[in-house]
Amino acid sequence: MSLNISQKKAIELINGPCLILAGAGSGKTKVIINKIIYLIDHCQINPNNITAVTFTNKAAREMRIRLSKHLNISKIKNMIISTFHSLGLKIIKKEINSLKFTENFTLFDEKDQIMLLKKICKKDLKHDIKSLKKINFMISCWKNRFLTPLDVKLLAKSDIEKNYASIYDEYHHYLCELNILDFNDLICIPTLLLKKNIKIQNYWQKKISYLLVDEYQDTNNSQYEFFKTLTNNNFTLVGDDDQSIYSWRGANPKNIFLLNKDFPNIKIIKMEHNYRSSGRILKAANSLISHNIHFLNKKLFSKLKYGKHINIIIGKNEENEAEKIANIIIFQHIIKKNKYQDYAILYRGNYQSRIIEKILIKKNIPYNISENSSFFSRLEIKDLLSYLRIIINPHDNYAFIRIVNTPSRKIGKITLNKLEQFAKKQNKSLFQLSNDEEIKNILKEKTITKIKKFILLIKSFVKSSNIEPYNIIDKIINDIKYKEWLIKILEEPDKIQMSINNIKILSKWFKSMLKGNEFDKPMSLSQIVIQMTLRDISEENTKKDEKDQVQLMTLHASKGLEFSSVFIVGMCEGILPNQKSINENKIEEERRLTYVGMTRAKKQLFFTYSSNRMQYGQKLNMLPSRFLLELPKEDLQWENDILLKKSLKNTEKNKLKIQNLKKILKK
Repeated sequence: MSLNISQKKAIELINGPCLILAGAGSGKTKVIINKIIYLIDHCQINPNNITAVTFTNKAAREMRIRLSKHLNISKIKNMIISTFHSLGLKIIKKEINSLKFTENFTLFDEKDQIMLLKKICKKDLKHDIKSLKKINFMISCWKNRFLTPLDVKLLAKSDIEKNYASIYDEYHHYLCELNILDFNDLICIPTLLLKKNIKIQNYWQKKISYLLVDEYQDTNNSQYEFFKTLTNNNFTLVGDDDQSIYSWRGANPKNIFLLNKDFPNIKIIKMEHNYRSSGRILKAANSLISHNIHFLNKKLFSKLKYGKHINIIIGKNEENEAEKIANIIIFQHIIKKNKYQDYAILYRGNYQSRIIEKILIKKNIPYNISENSSFFSRLEIKDLLSYLRIIINPHDNYAFIRIVNTPSRKIGKITLNKLEQFAKKQNKSLFQLSNDEEIKNILKEKTITKIKKFILLIKSFVKSSNIEPYNIIDKIINDIKYKEWLIKILEEPDKIQMSINNIKILSKWFKSMLKGNEFDKPMSLSQIVIQMTLRDISEENTKKDEKDQVQLMTLHASKGLEFSSVFIVGMCEGILPNQKSINENKIEEERRLTYVGMTRAKKQLFFTYSSNRMQYGQKLNMLPSRFLLELPKEDLQWENDILLKKSLKNTEKNKLKIQNLKKILKK
């Protein structure tokens, strides 16, 4: 496999810390794969002592498949290639005896967390989903900073902060009582354990004699600490600060800067040769991103043709903007014989796709819209996973609540509220309480009979799972008559068929994970359920559809993909950059997001916006995005120079207005 000088240098540098600053399209995946091969074949490092960390399960699977093409499968079968959270889970499972919970723990997703917070919070917050999500986000932030409920209480000053600290305390107490972990615990718990227990830390540092981390720019504070506790200073991090676009979920691009402080002898290798885009696209991308502050400078270059001008398309309104995009695609499809799948339409927010879809349908242009709705978050999959969760951990109250009346057993909300309140007083789980004679004190005999019947059913599933786990999903489906229930509630034939197909897929996956294969060891029931919950929380489902369709997706979802021709739509102030980022002075990440979109394009790049937009029934005059004015003028081809001059004039007027306003405020 041919390698350029920077790639070869990055692969052969194996002693000490190494940061590969890999620009878009510079072949970073090829370098990671080749470095692992080099470590095994040339440096004689045992594959079992190499760990590669990625950010999605999909990326981890692809890495394992690509390695299998160059190495004997027996060499890589026991090698750890996983996400940060899966690695944290592996450490928790191995060191369970040193922790304060038992091995039959289950994992909470965001919906479970919100459900728990609803129960904890007072009436004024209970039905305010926005506030509940905010509290959940704050708990996540506190855990990522390794703050305990006591730490947060001590830091709290206002009444609101004290109230949130109290909610965090109760949330933490509930999880501990029910033997449940949340997503953040999978990083925080092993990190704190490794820091406190030197013996365990030494074991894992010896076990991981070489560590590789992909997409390093996406690490948050807790992942950075986790990485530091694991490494013995022999590592390779691969990242690009210009592609750090996930601050809203905690990613911190400054982690690249921190490396110099924590690892003063770190070697930095820049991979700047882009193999994807034309010279003109790269020149424009470099020009745009140069307006950001950089800890480390790099400049992408290409040996491909300089390429076509970058087109700026201006519509009268959103519909006209979408019409113009559709007309370009139709023209090039008919005249130049380009395939529809060569085109991607990228946007800042999902709401922008509605008008684009409408026009593509009208013009008979086939398209695929990429959405991050996880297979594991679908109703039928959630239901069956909840049955499996209760089999593993009968104390999982939230799995109990979901399935006790699914399918309907005529056990209503009032009954469940009574059970929950009594269970809390007795300090028992709902499953425990339902087994006790004390239940007679709060429920009628008829209701108790229904609940006891449910408990016996679960016990029969537990017994079957121990004897014959392979058929447990089929047994659950048959015994509770789940398919018949789906037919009743879904009614529409298409929805019914889709749900039944999803159940078949789940059953097939479950059986294959129990068996194992050439890449993966057989898994236990407990491991499968936790792994599937992890996929629901963290999996990126975005993929380029293989059918001949135009691809529609958000700029965030486009990361890692490439297309011959790219349209970036809505390039006006308030959309890209979006208004929230303008208000909060967070323009740099919006610029990085635009840079990511630009570097998806191989041959053609179009920016589009509409001079007028409708918002809340009002017609708004729009200004072109400041990012368009940061691109090299000689490489742009504006559709209408008169509109450009007018837009530039308006931009200058607005700048003068702001300057005058500042002067008035100073006075």
